[in-house]
Amino acid sequence: MDAVNTVSTVKRLLLLLGVVFLGSCSLEGITADVDAASWRAGTLAHNVSVNGATRTYSVRVPPKRRTTAGVPTTWPLVIVLHGSSGNGHSVELQSAMNALADSALFLVAYPDASDGGFGLYPSDWNAGNCCGGAYRNNVDDLAFLTAVISAMSAHVPVDPKRIYVAGFSAGGRMAYHAGCQLSGTFAAIAVVSGSLVDQACAPNNPMPMIAFHGTDDPEVSYDEPAPTPPTAVPAAAAPMPPSARFWVGRYRCTSGTPSLISTSTTRIRFTACATGTDIDFYKIQGGTHGWPGGPDAPGNLPPMNEIRASFLIWQFFARHTHK
Repeated sequence: MDAVNTVSTVKRLLLLLGVVFLGSCSLEGITADVDAASWRAGTLAHNVSVNGATRTYSVRVPPKRRTTAGVPTTWPLVIVLHGSSGNGHSVELQSAMNALADSALFLVAYPDASDGGFGLYPSDWNAGNCCGGAYRNNVDDLAFLTAVISAMSAHVPVDPKRIYVAGFSAGGRMAYHAGCQLSGTFAAIAVVSGSLVDQACAPNNPMPMIAFHGTDDPEVSYDEPAPTPPTAVPAAAAPMPPSARFWVGRYRCTSGTPSLISTSTTRIRFTACATGTDIDFYKIQGGTHGWPGGPDAPGNLPPMNEIRASFLIWQFFARHTHK
């Protein structure tokens, strides 16, 4: 073969390889994994083995590939945890997080808590010193969350610096627990109508937090006791529940700024914290036990419907990457 024909052949091969490469990195493609059908756009069920037990969760993948300057890039991941007796599907509907994920282009995982054995007990999370069969049976839910992240990362390009966890009620307790014990994994946490029940809470890294609680919550009392803050908290934290005050003390936050953002909702924001952590707390005067601004009661009823918790959570998460 002469030199001219050799060069021509090489050029054709390079062109062919380029077409194959571009096809595999299509901007509309969700994943290049061989199991791509199981990780296509939409909400699909998955399972993972944790300490010999099969645990289940579902994942929402947006319909459009996330890109930066036209180039496919990694996805932020938000894990949303349901309350006691619920499941991933129930909080998927309750939070209406899917529509927001599809618009803002982030992944959402909805894990299912364990049922306490034989299906005789409500589903629950082992959040440190609570709750239900998960606590009694010493279920390792921290390992479950870690396994979900690992499994997803093996199939979908997850941004390791932008992994977040949010939870409602007992799921909020678990979100606190994850923030306490997995601060090397999560970039921020969100707690809706939850409380801190981890008596050994000592995050090693900054852990920004956004939280919401109604003053008339009949399920998780606004004034439910929590661990004593390791340092004194400023006067601005006085209207907050004990769990949120612990977080303010844990990160040695100083001055906080209260703002009336709706008729019944006051936001107290702390940005002057020793570790660079910031905290947003939303006190809903007369609020009950629900996801504020969600599609179901009481989240869609006054005064809970004055704010949209899911939007505020993502807005908060989007400002934070893991340090």
